[in-house]
Amino acid sequence: MSSNGNRYNSEFKADAVRLVTKEGRSVRSVAKDLGISDQAVRNWINKDNRKHDPEKSRIDELKEKQKRIDDLEDSVDILKKAAALFVQDNRK
Repeated sequence: MSSNGNRYNSEFKADAVRLVTKEGRSVRSVAKDLGISDQAVRNWINKDNRKHDPEKSRIDELKEKQKRIDDLEDSVDILKKAAALFVQDNRK
């Protein structure tokens, strides 16, 4: 199985999104009829929404960057504590 996200062409994805957003079908029924996962359809819908709403896309991007910053700050704190332990061990 391909992991690059190109398993289905853009027309197939657009049709799946259209069935949910324009025709009012449920994500589950569309996914079942097309033989794909519910999450794949949800991902395509979210991507389509971001494409049409650049503000939401920007907000999502900022949230992702803030999460990355928080993770990096946690890593720095752990490294500072580890460095302090090494200094203490070397002094003994």
